[in-house]
Amino acid sequence: MLMKRKLVKQGLRALTITIPSEWAERNNLKPGDEIDMTEIDNALHISPEGKMSLKEIAVDISGLLPRLADRFMARSYQKGYDKITLKFDDPELMLAVKNKIPELMGFEIFNIEKDKIEIQVISKQLDLDFDTILRRGMLILMEMAKTCRDAWKNGDKKSLENIFHQDYDVNRFLYFCLRELNKSSKIMNFGMSILYYLVESLEDLGDELKQLGAILSKINPDKDILNILDKMNEMFRISYEFFYKPEKSKAVRAFKLNKEISSLIDNALEAKRKEYIKALISIDFSNRIIYHLTTMRLDTLKELSGENN
Repeated sequence: MLMKRKLVKQGLRALTITIPSEWAERNNLKPGDEIDMTEIDNALHISPEGKMSLKEIAVDISGLLPRLADRFMARSYQKGYDKITLKFDDPELMLAVKNKIPELMGFEIFNIEKDKIEIQVISKQLDLDFDTILRRGMLILMEMAKTCRDAWKNGDKKSLENIFHQDYDVNRFLYFCLRELNKSSKIMNFGMSILYYLVESLEDLGDELKQLGAILSKINPDKDILNILDKMNEMFRISYEFFYKPEKSKAVRAFKLNKEISSLIDNALEAKRKEYIKALISIDFSNRIIYHLTTMRLDTLKELSGENN
């Protein structure tokens, strides 16, 4: 509901507004109470201190496949639900839900019955920093990409097979970031939408690198594909650096690397066997996601905005 309020001058510089009495009564607020105020670009979000309402959902997942139950849990968590109650008709569905909980930071199982399970966040305000968690997720993804190249070159099949353990941590960190974005903003503006898209894409990248590791573990090293993996890792490093410190030279280098990698993949696809083609397709998909880190942040370049460095 849109509400308009006039700004009232108080003192030399301060401006004040009144809040609706109905909202204050509904949240049991009285003079002297403190409220939380969050700045999101040009908007201010006001909420009662420590009195955020519990966002709940109750769903009957009977008839779903376990994998779809897994995805439902991930999406419900990302959308910001604090309590999830699920009814089911198959023990395999309960098992899929239970196995997903460790990937949902702050969530615990509160109750399990014969045909129902209740999951709830143990803290409404998880004491975690969004930027730190996002950066940690990116670093793990970079390590996954490096492992694909190094372990394959060295014939270390075990490390390639175990990449899925790293994807587990990527999910935990990036699911949390998506949840924070959904819970912190009532209005999804352009900048926030781009960031949300990037985090979603990075979570997909974790899945793809996990798949790539599994593919590479079954085939012998190939010098042409190793060269492509070298360049993909270079582009990942440059794109990561650009994301946190946008510089024109890095954007140009990422663009050139992206074109070069695409060309090398096209050439290799004509000459490789089926097993290697699968790896090349996976690398191509990973490469396009990594490139988003640069293209989706070009607006942050000071040179393009007319600002001086």
